[in-house]
Amino acid sequence: MKTRLLPVLLSMAVLVGCDDDAQNKDTTVDVQAGGISTACLIDLPEPSAKTGSAIPSLTVSNFTYSFEEDRHRYSHDRRFKDSGGVGFYIYRGKVCVEDAEVCADACVRYRVDAGGSLTQHGHHVATPLSQDRITLQYWLRDDAGNLFTLEQEIQTDGTTATAVAE
Repeated sequence: MKTRLLPVLLSMAVLVGCDDDAQNKDTTVDVQAGGISTACLIDLPEPSAKTGSAIPSLTVSNFTYSFEEDRHRYSHDRRFKDSGGVGFYIYRGKVCVEDAEVCADACVRYRVDAGGSLTQHGHHVATPLSQDRITLQYWLRDDAGNLFTLEQEIQTDGTTATAVAE
């Protein structure tokens, strides 16, 4: 267990260590197997829309590569978008590296307005493996109270990273 602690701590920087202007709570939560933690929902405003549903999406693009502190680092942009006309809050994020085995999980608070988008520049993931399967997962609640999960897989091969289409 102690040998896994350092990679997990290093992975935490992957999730919360980014260059964006969005609000970010640096609170780490315990993940319950098979369930969505409600701890991250506590501070969200009450749902305001009476009907409808967001149609959220996540696009990861503009990868660049560097090798730092014995890790392959892939910087990129993350774009969250609503196509349903109902805004949403992203309240939890999780990033897993080392073939999705080592994860960092944190409460976040990002807002996407109805029909709008949020682009976060300068995010990165870092892994000790040159070939890896990295997963990004986000939990959302729209203004009508509907809950969603967005997932994106990234495949790395040396100096290149590719977002895998679903």
